[in-house]
Amino acid sequence: MKNKFLLLLILGVTFFVSCSDDDDKAWKNIPQDEIEIQKVTFEVNGEQATTGTLQMAVKNGSEAVLTLKNVIPGYATIPVNVKLEEQADDSFVFSGEEGLTTPPAMLIVRSDAKPVILNVKVEGKISVEGKVSATATTKLSETAQAGLTGSWNLSATSSGESTPLFFVWSAIDLEKPNFENAAALVNLFGSMILFNVLNQVTFHEDGNITAKYWENFSMENMFANQDKGQLIASHDDWSDSPKNLAFWYAKNSMIYIVPSINAIAQQVNGDNEDVDISNSEDIVTLLAKLKEYNIDVDALLPIVMQWITEGIPVKYVKTGDALKIYIDKEMAAPFITPLLPALDKLQEDMEKIIEAGEDENTIEMIQLVLGVLQIEKLTDIKTIWEENTNEFEISLNFVSAK
Repeated sequence: MKNKFLLLLILGVTFFVSCSDDDDKAWKNIPQDEIEIQKVTFEVNGEQATTGTLQMAVKNGSEAVLTLKNVIPGYATIPVNVKLEEQADDSFVFSGEEGLTTPPAMLIVRSDAKPVILNVKVEGKISVEGKVSATATTKLSETAQAGLTGSWNLSATSSGESTPLFFVWSAIDLEKPNFENAAALVNLFGSMILFNVLNQVTFHEDGNITAKYWENFSMENMFANQDKGQLIASHDDWSDSPKNLAFWYAKNSMIYIVPSINAIAQQVNGDNEDVDISNSEDIVTLLAKLKEYNIDVDALLPIVMQWITEGIPVKYVKTGDALKIYIDKEMAAPFITPLLPALDKLQEDMEKIIEAGEDENTIEMIQLVLGVLQIEKLTDIKTIWEENTNEFEISLNFVSAK
């Protein structure tokens, strides 16, 4: 009898252990190879992801690390610690969240910025056969949003003190060539054009920037109307720009704009041409081509590389429901100065076009631009910038759409 009981006990323990072994082995069957994102169902902020890979590194039956490579725009690699929960069909539900301290970048070059800028949350399901259905959502931290999240309409106010596009280029000596009158003309006519082209900008909490714009821009109908100091668009044909073309975050009283170069180029080309600018060498190669115009590429390169790693900085002032985004002389000088040598080459090219007299439309446009700027030749810009510039500022003015 004792032997029978002992035998049953051994069989019971063996059965229990074998079942436990089977349970333990289930998580070991989760695929841990890289999986192309196109082969799974994976959404980022509500839109199907089209590039990159994901890889699950399983620690045990309840923990894993999900690595997203080039899935979240602006980030080459994001490892997310996730919790695993086995389901009755041997699949596993996973979820986790990761705070990123680096801003989104145009290229794979990175800068370190703290505290957390963007939070990434992933949720989904993976089977032992490698079938994946998941979502990833991103959200800027409260600090990085800086109270700017939401939609902002381009201001309709048009007066001597404020226009949607407001340009200040004041002179040290009004008796010498200057751009004060030209700036006033830009404020008037530039704002009438811009108001007809750009309706609204939205800073999304997921880090995207989108805009309502006029896609079918027409030279014949390029100016907005004006009535009692208010601009009125000549149409209501507004289009919404897609997500994932540009991103934003705020830091130290500045907004940093991070355009996705590849995505924008593909959008412009109608997805008919593969564009891949994936490292700093690509940027250096592109900038080198500017040397033929005598542009100081060596001075320009550090500025561009800083934009790549952090984004393009612009200052802002938020007062109630009004938002002013601007750059001033201090911000513009490091970028404008290296470009000034190009004016000599452009002046030569312009004179050749006028001399040839073959392209009447281009000649008329050149004469119009020179007339608006109130200069005789392009090289006058260099003289004014270096010798007779007191204050310089370009701003865009918005009002809250709420």
